[in-house]
Amino acid sequence: MSAFLRDGRARIGLALVGLLTLLALFAPLVVRHDPVAIDLAVALERPGAAHWLGTDVQGRDVWARLVHGARVSLAVGVVSQVIALALGVALGLVAGYYGRRVDDLVMRLADVTLAFPTLLLLIAMAAALSPSLGTVIVTIGVVGWAGMARLVRGQVLVVREAEYVQAERALGAGDARILLRHVLPNVVAPVVIAATLGVAGVFYIRARSSLGDQTRTGCSA
Repeated sequence: MSAFLRDGRARIGLALVGLLTLLALFAPLVVRHDPVAIDLAVALERPGAAHWLGTDVQGRDVWARLVHGARVSLAVGVVSQVIALALGVALGLVAGYYGRRVDDLVMRLADVTLAFPTLLLLIAMAAALSPSLGTVIVTIGVVGWAGMARLVRGQVLVVREAEYVQAERALGAGDARILLRHVLPNVVAPVVIAATLGVAGVFYIRARSSLGDQTRTGCSA
């Protein structure tokens, strides 16, 4: 962590992420317009003092929509990755540590999950359940566990053969102690990186969905 903070580019990136997060969290305080209010009189207006980033085809303030949209994107991205982490890390640890039938079962479930595109599962679950933000979050989290489990399982297969793990096992340490105190800390780094990329992937999925909504709106207009 100290090496990360010593890197100038890392500090700049962290500051930018922090600024964007603060803007999203305090969106009602930093925007002056309703993000969904339609005013055709100012449609497609250029950026100016009244509308910092201009307006869209329906006269909605782009800056307000951008900041309020960031709140939803952050909520979906972070919460869905927490779900994916909880499921993926737990199942990946168990599969990699115990191996054999447990490993085969978890990995086959992961293969089946990865076989379906995320957007397709979102559509299917929205059709089966009531369409809501919670449905989107749970679906992305449930789909995301598979990749996380495969990553953790691969790391555990290496760590479980390390000498310090073998020594703990020889001293009579239980599986839970070995997993939590010796195996898990050594797989955290790649998991954090994967979770960060997962949040960015959720943003991409939301961007595609929003683009499709805007296209349909434009066609209907």
